[in-house]
Amino acid sequence: MMLCGDPESPPLKTAGHQAYYQGGLHGFAASMTALYAARRTGTGEHIDISLQEAQAASLEGAGPNAMVRGVDAERTGNQMRAVWGIYPSADGHVGVAAMARQTGSVFRAIGHPELEGDPTYANLTGDSPANDIVSALITEWTTARTSEEIFEESGRFRAPFSLIPTPAGLLAWPSLVQSGFWQTVEHPVLGAHPLPVAPFAIDGDRGSARRAPLLGEHTAEVLADLESRRSTMAGTSGSSGASAQSGVAPDASSSRPLLDGIRVLDLTQIWAGPYATRFFADMGADVIHIEGPRFPDGVRGVGRGDDPRSYNKAPYFNEYNRSKRGMALDLQKPAGIEAFRRLVAHADVVIENWSVGVAERLGLGFDDLQRINPRVVLVQMPGFGQTGPEAERVGFGPTIEQMGGLVALQGYEGGPPHKSGISYGDPTGGIAAAGATALALWQRERTGQGSHVVVTQRDNIVGFIGEFLLAEALGHPLPVRIGNRDSDMAPHGVYRARDDAGRIQADILGNPIGEFHDTWLAIAVDSDAAWQALRAVVADPRLDRPEYDSAAGRHAAAGDIDAVLGEWARGLEAWDAARRLQAKRVSAMPVLSPLMLVRDEHLAARAFFPSYTHPEAGTHLTSRPVWRLANRPFEAVRPAPCFGEHNASILHELGGYSDAEIEALRAAEVIADAPLGA
Repeated sequence: MMLCGDPESPPLKTAGHQAYYQGGLHGFAASMTALYAARRTGTGEHIDISLQEAQAASLEGAGPNAMVRGVDAERTGNQMRAVWGIYPSADGHVGVAAMARQTGSVFRAIGHPELEGDPTYANLTGDSPANDIVSALITEWTTARTSEEIFEESGRFRAPFSLIPTPAGLLAWPSLVQSGFWQTVEHPVLGAHPLPVAPFAIDGDRGSARRAPLLGEHTAEVLADLESRRSTMAGTSGSSGASAQSGVAPDASSSRPLLDGIRVLDLTQIWAGPYATRFFADMGADVIHIEGPRFPDGVRGVGRGDDPRSYNKAPYFNEYNRSKRGMALDLQKPAGIEAFRRLVAHADVVIENWSVGVAERLGLGFDDLQRINPRVVLVQMPGFGQTGPEAERVGFGPTIEQMGGLVALQGYEGGPPHKSGISYGDPTGGIAAAGATALALWQRERTGQGSHVVVTQRDNIVGFIGEFLLAEALGHPLPVRIGNRDSDMAPHGVYRARDDAGRIQADILGNPIGEFHDTWLAIAVDSDAAWQALRAVVADPRLDRPEYDSAAGRHAAAGDIDAVLGEWARGLEAWDAARRLQAKRVSAMPVLSPLMLVRDEHLAARAFFPSYTHPEAGTHLTSRPVWRLANRPFEAVRPAPCFGEHNASILHELGGYSDAEIEALRAAEVIADAPLGA
C-alpha cells in the first residue's frame, strides 16, 4: 500500500480484496505442488502461508533494493516515467507500459519516429527532462483520440498501450465472450449470471464454472462421502502402509523437497515467468534459467550504471532468480536449438513468456517438444491468450492489470483510475503459472503423458475483481474509486502518524536522492463493538455522538470521523497507536514501506529475511519462500546465476557435449559468459 498512490497523497488501497485473492492463489499453487509430491511419495504436507509475507515477497524492484541496498521507496503516482503510466484520452484514460526495446514503437505510434534514434530519448528511466518532453507529446496525442482509437492505432505499431475497461466493458469484451471465458450458471436465489472459467488451460481444457453453494446445501452429501471413505480406509489399513489416496507407501523421498528431481527449462524473462519458476526452485526443482548471449534478461540491466559487471549484481534479477542455474544460449542459431533439444530430453517442464508464435517458429512448440520427450510439460504465459485479436499485443504487468479491469476500480475519490504500486499482473500471473504447472505434473503422474499449459495473464487478473463483475451482472454495481473507504466498514482509512527519523530514498542506480519521513496508520472498523473499542482508545468527545453507533451513521459522517482520527494519529508513533488499538481488538496496523518490512520485528521472528552470499553481488538479504512446509526442510537459498555461469556444466551433464564441442559453441557465440555487444 505504501507504494500505491500519489506522492502528495496518502497511500492508496488497491480495489477489492487483493491480499485475500493473492493468498488464495498461493493456496492453490502450494496445495497442487504438495498434492503432486504426495502422489509421488505417499506423504502429505502442512503448509503455512502468511498473507503479509505473500505481499512482502512481491514488491517488484522496491523489495530487492530495500534488502540489498538498504534504501526505501514510496508512491510514484500514475506516471513512474513517460512510457510507464496512465494518460487521459478524449473519452477516458489509457495506459502505456514500455520497456527500453518498445520505446521506439511508442514514438512511432504517437507520430514522432524521429525520437527513436535520438540519444536524448534513449534512456527514459533516469533522464527527467526527456521524460517531461515525451510525457507532453504522449498527452497531446492521447487527448486528441478516444481510448478505442488509441488502442487500435497503437496496435498497428505493436506499441504497448492498453485500455482500462470497467466491469461492464469486461462482461461484453468480445475476446472474453468468444473464448468462452464467461459461462452462465443458474443460481436458485440470484438467478442466471456469468462466472469466469480458469485463467489457464491444460491441453485446451479450462474447466467449467459452477455456481456457489447455498448455506449447508451439501452437508448430508459430504458427511456420507466421509463415512464411505472411513469405511474404505478401515478396510485397507491392516493390509498395507500405503496411502489410501495415492497407493504409494511413504519412503525416504518424502522428507526431501516437494519438487526434488524435477527439472525446469526456464525461457522466461523480467518478472512474471521468473517469479513462477522461483517457486519451483524454492521447492527443490533444478531450474535452468536460459537467456540469449545478445539478449540477456531485461532486468539484469535495471540500475546498471557504469559498473561493467553490473549485469550480475542487479538486485531485481538476483532476487527473483535465486536458487536457479543459468545458461546463455542462442536459440536463433541452429547449434543453439540443437543444444536446447538435447536438454529437453532430460526436462520435466519447459516454460516461456515470449510473444505468441515465437516458440512454434523456432520449432519449440508443444508438438515439437513432445516428439523429443512425451512426458514434458510446456507452459506458455501470453498476456492475452494464444488466439484472438489481442493475442499478439505486447503487454507487461501494468498492461495486464489495466486490461484486466483492476485499475478502473481503484483511485482517490473523484480522481482518475490509478495503477497499483507494482506491476501487479506479473506476480499474480507467476503464482497462477506455478499452480497450473503443478496440476499438469500431478496429472502426468496419472497418465504418464506431458501436457500443454497456457496461462492467460489478463484473465487471471479478471478473476481478482470477481465481486465487482458479479454485482455489475446482477444490476447492483459496487462503488468504484472510493479511495481508502470501504462499502461495509466505517471508519476505514489511513491516517498520517508522527514522522520518523528518515529513510533514504534512492534512484534506480541506488544513489541517495532524498529521504522519506512520513508514516501512516491503517484502521478498519468492522463492527459496532470495534467502534466502541476505538472510541475508548481515542477518547475524543467528538466521537461520542449517538448517530455514530451504527455503521450507516458512521458512513454518513465519514469525513468528520476521519478528521478526528487524523488529529489523534498525527501525534503518535504509528506502531504505538496500532498496539493501543490492537489491544482492544480493533484492526489497525502501520502502513509499512519496503524498508520498514525489512526491519519488521514480526518478520524477523519468522526469519523471513535470511542472508546469502552472491559471488559478485556480495552478502545480502533475500526473502524466505512464501510456502512454509512442516514436513520438508527449507534448503538454504542459493545465489542467482551469473550470466552464462553454468553453460559448460549443463552442456556436459545433460547435452553430452565434450570440452572441445563446448569451446566450439563459445567461439561461434552460441553460448557466452558475458552479454555480447553490451
